[in-house]
Amino acid sequence: MSAPARPANPERWFRTCPDSSVLTRPRLLARSLIDVADLDEQIHHYERLFGTPADLRMPIPDFGGLELAAVGNLLLIASGRGFTPIQRQTSYSLIVPSLESQLALLRDTGTSVLEPAESILPGARARVRYPGGTLAELVEHRPWQGERPRTAAPGRAPADLPATGVRLLARHAVSDTEFLAAVRLYEALLQVPAITHPRLSGPVAARTAVVGNLLLVGLPTPTAHDVPQPGVALIVSEAAATSVRPSLWADAPAHGPRDARAGTVALAGDLTAEIWNERFDGLHRTPRAPMGAGRD
Repeated sequence: MSAPARPANPERWFRTCPDSSVLTRPRLLARSLIDVADLDEQIHHYERLFGTPADLRMPIPDFGGLELAAVGNLLLIASGRGFTPIQRQTSYSLIVPSLESQLALLRDTGTSVLEPAESILPGARARVRYPGGTLAELVEHRPWQGERPRTAAPGRAPADLPATGVRLLARHAVSDTEFLAAVRLYEALLQVPAITHPRLSGPVAARTAVVGNLLLVGLPTPTAHDVPQPGVALIVSEAAATSVRPSLWADAPAHGPRDARAGTVALAGDLTAEIWNERFDGLHRTPRAPMGAGRD
């Protein structure tokens, strides 16, 4: 791929890691599609919620003038016009070390390429469909001419964003019978071994595994395709649960669902998040699925 073009007003944009070739594995981000007029407010909201600063903000002029910002494991995709159906259907964005290598890796996983690799301002991109129908956008980051790693607020003191004990993961649910196969699949896709949290408890009794920045949930009964599922999960530490939960409900959009029994909350940007509590007392590898098991 050719080197990415230098954006207009480059001093306005920042990336703490402009060259994704230094990554050891793909970085999976949940997505939130928002109006560009709300981007500043939502960046600040999620910085306070996660206790971490945004690590990139950049334009994507190729697709109708998008602006992107990443806070923790969430990618905010902002536009001044409506989003296309395929943009709305795409579940994840993955920042990959090498787009060519990632696409080669996917050949034996049953993944299909919907949009082939092309050069864009961050570097290069492609859109794929994983087995089971989930869409993901793969993006390779390369620095534009003269770009250096930097933050939005150089020298910001850690105390400016105190730790909150809250993190966000993309969420993917499968039936319990498909759970181990899904674990195997996403270990291959994300190039990282799965771990289980024996003290992770949520609104339903389910098997769980964390693969990179993805929470896999194995439900005891198959999920109906016409029943909306939360796209993200909020992992709230036991120490933070008492103080954080009230603020989650208070910050939820006035029109959004606040179903305490279901353990979900509407976050800024109309994201529906499932809330999971975590009592951290160690991590364990997830058992391997037998060869030949079905995929999600």
